[in-house]
Amino acid sequence: FPRLMDIGIQPGILSGNIIGVVAQRLVRKLCPHCKEACTPDEHEIGLLGADPAQPPQIYRAVGCPACSNKGYKGRLALIELLRMDPTLDELVANHAPLHEIRRAAFEHGYHPLAEDGIQRVLDGVTSLAEVARVVDLTGRV
Repeated sequence: FPRLMDIGIQPGILSGNIIGVVAQRLVRKLCPHCKEACTPDEHEIGLLGADPAQPPQIYRAVGCPACSNKGYKGRLALIELLRMDPTLDELVANHAPLHEIRRAAFEHGYHPLAEDGIQRVLDGVTSLAEVARVVDLTGRV
């Protein structure tokens, strides 16, 4: 919403007229032929929100002829969707602070880009380095 307001759209117009807001970032997919399993270091475990006593297996890019030695082949969209509901509509219409809107969104099932990215890392589809390239992970440690 801040971006829409920055371009001059009034909160009263936003409220009641938007059914949802979608954001996406493209990340490269790890090459299935050469991706290499690894154990995340302490910092990466923090970014993943994992239990240090049982670190998950993640993968890193290596490079092979199938991916032109890049370690990645193809792209994948990380997506977040904020579905509007009467509570969020009211908060936007009343110029509520962003932290209140964010709190209400999480209470109604909102999952940010970072969360989708971390899940894709845990699924072995992309690397943590690739997610960190396109999504701010600073608040996750």
